[in-house]
Amino acid sequence: MLHITNGDSVIASLEEVSMPGEFLSWRDILHEGPAPGTRTIEELSDIRARFVADSGWASYEEAREELARRDAVLARSREQDEVVLWFEHNLFDQLQLLQVLDWYYRNPPLPPRLSLIHPEGYLGVMPGEVLEGVFPMRQQVHPSQLELGHKGWRAFTSPEPLDMAALAGASNAPLPYLAANFERFLEEYPSVRNGLSRSEEQILRVVQAGRRDPEEIFHAFCEFEEPMFMGVSSVCSRLERLAAGQAAAGADDGYQLTELGERLLRGESDWIRECGGIDMWLGGVHLRGADAAWRWDGERKILARG
Repeated sequence: MLHITNGDSVIASLEEVSMPGEFLSWRDILHEGPAPGTRTIEELSDIRARFVADSGWASYEEAREELARRDAVLARSREQDEVVLWFEHNLFDQLQLLQVLDWYYRNPPLPPRLSLIHPEGYLGVMPGEVLEGVFPMRQQVHPSQLELGHKGWRAFTSPEPLDMAALAGASNAPLPYLAANFERFLEEYPSVRNGLSRSEEQILRVVQAGRRDPEEIFHAFCEFEEPMFMGVSSVCSRLERLAAGQAAAGADDGYQLTELGERLLRGESDWIRECGGIDMWLGGVHLRGADAAWRWDGERKILARG
């Protein structure tokens, strides 16, 4: 038996109760950086390793080796009597789940049993005894879930975001958390109002409210999110970009909102134009140039051409 989980904390809890089987943590923050469509998972793993290295989280060699080990375990998983997928209801997990489901869809045959534990709750904070009680409630993955996982992953990795927008507006019953999380991801596109993503605007509002220290800013940021999907590194990297672009400024007593930040929150300036352009990846979409090719209209909840 192989357990594929959203992180090391779940594995530690499962090991506490001597859960039988092997464990694989799917360590990749897919909502950060490039995730273009590729022919194989190994090709994407090379792109992701370079992104990790460019972000300063690990060396390219370390990241590539870890992802290669992960991909090798996944390739051998069809030899297991059962593979159990443990993934939560938030964006971080849902993107990982889509990638795994897509891999099984494109690489038959399936293991004799492929199961899913898919709670509306945070597996990482559940003690081992609770996870042990959840385990018997796992459900065999249905073909409709594999098909939707494949469709969702193709939409996320597409160079155009319209397929993702369509799924964000659908019911997607086989994967009930998909639509809401795709909509949340679309909110990371620059806003038609001020060029800020939802996360960037939330950070500036937290700073405007008087939070100064990065840790305080992160915890206040979390209050805007349900379900929460970003970690400290994701929030802090956005804070650093905002500070570098003069929307927030560091001082001896922490971060403060600048005059530009105030104008952005009032909708009187555009962040992308103030920064002289954009160069960022959202899944398979590469936004770059003097203006974003796509923007998010939060009032109408639609993507608009930049």
